[in-house]
Parts: sequence; structure tokens; C-alpha cells
Amino acid sequence: MFGLKGSDVQQSQHCLLKNVGVSEFNKQHLRLASYAVEFSQIVEELSTREPEASDWKHVDALFSRISLFVAVHFREEEEVMRSQGYPQFDEHKKLHDQFVNELAKVQSQINNRNIKFKSKMTNLLWGWLYHHINEVDYQYRDFFMEKGIK
Repeated sequence: MFGLKGSDVQQSQHCLLKNVGVSEFNKQHLRLASYAVEFSQIVEELSTREPEASDWKHVDALFSRISLFVAVHFREEEEVMRSQGYPQFDEHKKLHDQFVNELAKVQSQINNRNIKFKSKMTNLLWGWLYHHINEVDYQYRDFFMEKGIK
């Protein structure tokens, strides 16, 4: 499930994320995927019962780690895009901002101890990983490779 999609069809069948061509971003994407797995495990544990105080503490801590990591990743990705004159920077940044706004909505649900956060966060993380990284981030691969950024 983890790993980067390569050009080899057999290799790609068992992978989740495409190689976006920038090693550091690939590593960060895999880390975000590991957070998504960890979050999914929490959701699975809570699928048959109401969260207890210790569960909420775990959710709070994980959500905090995810939020901080996303902020760092977006800042680094956007800085490289800006410094290299990536032509789709503005559109890409808008997508990042939308994701951060969606995270804030989930944070509100978590703060209010609203159990509905589970499906919202799960869909948000996995949707982002699959769609944004594999389709949107993948678009900058050739641009950065031409610039010599690996």
C-alpha cells in the first residue's frame, strides 16, 4: 500500500502514491499517508463504541501532528514552487488553502467532541492523498525535473 507508484505496471498495482519527482516531497507524502493509516485505525477502533476521554486525547494529539505536518509540507512545497516560478502556483496554493480550511472544520468537530469528525477526516485525508498528490502534485513533476530539482 505504501510506496511510490513507478512506471512498472506490476510495481504500481500495490502502491498508493505517485512519485512527484521531488524526493523530499515524496517522503512527506508518505509520512502523511502514515498519519492517514494511523487515523483510520483510530476510526476503526471507535466504530463500535463511543470515544472515551483517552480516545479523545489520542485524536487530539494525532490531529495536532497532522495539522502541523501539513502546514510544514505546504510551506515547503509552496516555497519551492514560488522560487522556481511554477506556472500553476496560484491555483495550487488555493487548493492547499481549501484543504487547511477543511481541516479547520474537522478541528471544530473534534473540539466539540462531535463523533462525525471520523468520516469527515477519513474522507478528507484519503481523498487528498489519492487525488491531490496523484493528480495535482504529479503535474509539477516534469517542471521541477527540468529545473534540476530532485
